[in-house]
Amino acid sequence: MTLSISQNEIVSSKGNMIVSASAGTGKTYTMVSKIAYELEQNHTHKVIAAITFTIKAAKEIKNRLKIDTTDHFIGTNNSFVIEEIIKPFIRDVYGLEYNFEVTTDYSKKIKTFKSGMQILKENHVICSYENNNQNFVFELAFEIVNQSRACRLFLQSKYFKIYIDEYQDCDKTMHNFFMYMCNNLGIELFIIGDPKQSIYMWRGAYPEAFNGILNNPNFQHKTLTDNFRSCKQIQNYSNILSDETIKLYQNIVDKKAIIYIKSLPQEWPKLIKPYLDINKNYAVLSRTNNDAECNANQMIKSNLDCTYIPRTPISDISTSTAWLYNALAQYFILEKYSVYDFMDEIPEQSIGDKKIKTFIENKLNLLDQLIKSNNQSQIIVQVKELGDYLNYECEDEHIIKLINTILNKKYHSAFKLDEIRSVSMTLHSSKGLEYDQVIIFASDYNLENKEDINNHYVAVTRAKSKLIIINFIGDEKMHLKGVQYCKYIIDRLCPLGLKPNDIMEII
Repeated sequence: MTLSISQNEIVSSKGNMIVSASAGTGKTYTMVSKIAYELEQNHTHKVIAAITFTIKAAKEIKNRLKIDTTDHFIGTNNSFVIEEIIKPFIRDVYGLEYNFEVTTDYSKKIKTFKSGMQILKENHVICSYENNNQNFVFELAFEIVNQSRACRLFLQSKYFKIYIDEYQDCDKTMHNFFMYMCNNLGIELFIIGDPKQSIYMWRGAYPEAFNGILNNPNFQHKTLTDNFRSCKQIQNYSNILSDETIKLYQNIVDKKAIIYIKSLPQEWPKLIKPYLDINKNYAVLSRTNNDAECNANQMIKSNLDCTYIPRTPISDISTSTAWLYNALAQYFILEKYSVYDFMDEIPEQSIGDKKIKTFIENKLNLLDQLIKSNNQSQIIVQVKELGDYLNYECEDEHIIKLINTILNKKYHSAFKLDEIRSVSMTLHSSKGLEYDQVIIFASDYNLENKEDINNHYVAVTRAKSKLIIINFIGDEKMHLKGVQYCKYIIDRLCPLGLKPNDIMEII
């Protein structure tokens, strides 16, 4: 894949930068290309940090870079501040009484910063706030950076640039922290994201921060609008959802990519059959996990292939040890996942000069026997020993979640997405994925709500060649939502002089 003119300009430009990247525009490819270019241009001892919201995204960046990243930090937001700030410098601010190994347990909830520090002191555990609009991890990191000169000098001497992915999902505390790094420590920032894909406001995301940086004179503002994923008709549909991109609407002749079907709640799988190409992959996207499971069952009853993709017990583990649980789950669930694949997941700093293959192989073989015999207590012991060997502390609670994930076959499909052609999942789980065909439900979106517009945008932009929209009739609540959906679409089309049948085939 070659860089477009817009991508080339982003890669070669210097200084602080914020990039508005619409869905399907090659956001990750652009960021990776810029990292590679700037590392090549860097002739100092300083390194970079590439920060993401998920371990999966961090791994993708590492794999795409195809260069030695040992000295650089590539990982999640939380792991960055925990490993680079909290662990090494907490004693510098709070005293030697914090001379212990810090772990995380975000299931433990706190109301105040003071109570969080008390639990940290007594139990050596970093918790999270009950209020999703507050962020204890970043509050603590921010406090340490403010109070510790040693910490500030360390960050300034180590990093010349921080790259932050999916910035629209940052909360206020994270945003303030990163702005401090830029404004007070002089570390350049490269920020990329799409406010139209901000679907995590329920957990504290603050997309207004992204929009605020767009007006910051210290940042260059670049845009990526060329959608390489979806066909033009689907591009048109997604573009009308946003004031930012509605101007990109383009006239087309072939209008068979979007099908709008009115249906009774139990009839929709039959009605979509004539329009669904079973030789291509497809995804049914729903609002909740319960709906996703029910919709998969309805598809199967109509003799349509469909696999429900659930959230797993380990999905919510966001500690620095999460990669280990995910790697172990893959090893024991996936037939083709070998000890070599497992070792590829191990962070470089955990390997060092150790000759670890034999140890890892023996430990995995032992765990295999223990899992087959369901010896939970010994599994906990052995996973902890494996974690200790790799310099990661494992929690009993998290290991039990891992065991449940491995032993309960209902969760296995979540690790086999590459093998499954037709799936049913939540729209939140679909973020970052793409399918030839996507089926969605109009009643899932209250388009009077900004976050629901973003949800809708994310859902429709997963589709490459076909989008099927189901509008339920016969159920009063769903019908009212459907009417509201239609009104929103009409209101968006009117200024363009268009009607719904100009952008979709109405059945």
